[in-house]
Amino acid sequence: MKRPSSNRLRDFVPHKLTTAPANNTIGKALPLLTGVLLLGTTCCGYVFLKSQRLTAASGQVEGTNAVTGIRPAYLTVLASSALQEASYVAQTNRQPSRSGRTFSTEADTYYQKFKTLPIPPVVHDNLDRMLAEESRRGVENFRNISENSKRSNKILIIGDVHGCLDELKALVAKASKDHNGGEQFASVVFVGDLCNKGPYSSQVVRLVREQPYWYTIRGNHDNAALEAALGDTDRLGREQYSWVKELSDEDVEWIANLPYSIRIPMNKIKSPSWSGGDVLVVHAGLIPNVDIDEQNVKTMVTVRALTSIYKNDTTGDSSNNASLSYEHYNPSQTDTTPIPWAKAWTGPELVIFGHDAKRGTQIETHAIGLDSGCVYGNKLTGIVLPEMEFVSVDAAIVYCPIKHKD
Repeated sequence: MKRPSSNRLRDFVPHKLTTAPANNTIGKALPLLTGVLLLGTTCCGYVFLKSQRLTAASGQVEGTNAVTGIRPAYLTVLASSALQEASYVAQTNRQPSRSGRTFSTEADTYYQKFKTLPIPPVVHDNLDRMLAEESRRGVENFRNISENSKRSNKILIIGDVHGCLDELKALVAKASKDHNGGEQFASVVFVGDLCNKGPYSSQVVRLVREQPYWYTIRGNHDNAALEAALGDTDRLGREQYSWVKELSDEDVEWIANLPYSIRIPMNKIKSPSWSGGDVLVVHAGLIPNVDIDEQNVKTMVTVRALTSIYKNDTTGDSSNNASLSYEHYNPSQTDTTPIPWAKAWTGPELVIFGHDAKRGTQIETHAIGLDSGCVYGNKLTGIVLPEMEFVSVDAAIVYCPIKHKD
């Protein structure tokens, strides 16, 4: 269905009525009669829309406020155009965007065809490759880089931001001043969940997208926001996703292309004091003893706890030389005891993750958790490599109450 291309009254008047012969008395009167009829129809339609609800892709909304996102002033000009717009939205499962979204990106096309999130081009990325690609794009042309800017060899990794824009800016400034001699970091890497719950989700997305040498992965909230932006009607019906209308096509395509993990090779951590191996950044966690390419991405963005199992042994007896293994903990399994996945992780990579604000900052031998609950009124936390120095700033306020669930 083609979307109405005009909202002018005359564009919706039948062509023959607007081109009556000038020397015909009836023809002369027809434009006036048409205008009167259209005025009456428009007024009636407007009154009707004020008193009724229109059902569209996003649910039911009051006509006096908006009809699927159309401004009331538009309704007063042409009720029939508003009805066509509502029909268009209902048939395409899309909501009008405040950012000029065309819903024609590759991610949109994929979602419209398969009704599922697109798989990123690179599921598990590598910082070496990402830096090389950014260099090929001509990063010197980014508006945020000046010829005099200095960049160190240090890397800053930041926990779950959740739309806390002011705290993010404050953390980067503090980390640069206190731990990097006022210089820019070689790279800034995020553990995912840039958005949702906090006040400035779209602004955080755009800031991270536009900054050179800033990289992030997809978290569960990034995935949820992407679903809403691509047209998931269930999520679009919830107030917490109303902000996705502020996303541009570029924002949406960028989120869709984010990987689920970023490996930082030990050669990127340029310090003779660094004795660790590669650093692996994921959002939630990993299943121990499972290769990264074999990890379930849903687990990677949602896991907090594990259940221990013993292969080749149906009794659960750990003394029977059985092979210890783990699976994602299911709260419905009341006969099992959950184990924080970070405690079970034995390397070889050092994994830095987020997602678990309830437990807060976690420090294990081979895993470090950075979600310190900024959006819940606590802190936004980062860690500077290779020194492994923590840095944090306090949240300005409680943006969202925490839900106590595992």
